[in-house]
Amino acid sequence: KVSKAERVGRIFIDYLRNDPTSTAVAPYSTRARPGAPVAMPLAWEQVKPGLDPCDYLVTTVPGLVAQQAADPWAGMLETRQRLPDQPRG
Repeated sequence: KVSKAERVGRIFIDYLRNDPTSTAVAPYSTRARPGAPVAMPLAWEQVKPGLDPCDYLVTTVPGLVAQQAADPWAGMLETRQRLPDQPRG
């Protein structure tokens, strides 16, 4: 089951996205959208209602990155996770 309610406390690994026709967007990649928005990594404090993707364009992102006090991904690798040897359920 994939609904969040049915997998509380469990990690969902979407193995179906591992094929030649699936796509994912790398951080700082330009999106194929009007205005050339960028897939911008954000700190949780920046994720708020009204967040506008048009604030993160090819023309604005270099300045935004230069103004950042810290890397929004700092500490991302500090918490190590491990999959169990035997799947549950």
